[in-house]
Amino acid sequence: MILDSGICRVSHKTNVAGFGEKPRFVDQPFFESWYAELSFETTPAYPTENREETQTDARVRVLQNRQITNHDHVTLSPFRGEIRDFEVTRAYHGRDDESGELISDLSLRLIAP
Repeated sequence: MILDSGICRVSHKTNVAGFGEKPRFVDQPFFESWYAELSFETTPAYPTENREETQTDARVRVLQNRQITNHDHVTLSPFRGEIRDFEVTRAYHGRDDESGELISDLSLRLIAP
């Protein structure tokens, strides 16, 4: 497992509003790791009632951190290219087949600027 695409920063969305105020969310970083880009397949999203649609714009692999969950904010800083912000739509925590290292595979949805 070679993690050489860039640096991945993960943060939780935290509500910092006072009681009775409108929710106000800020990102609190809690994890940083090198990442590797993974292959993925795109499928059309047909939103329907009572069904959650998932959209995947990128998939990455990082060293395992079981605190990473859906809706966490991810910032990818590749060596070549621009910094982009994503939201986690799926987090798989497991073991790399080749090396046996503990890994987290993240499916990401691009956050529009």
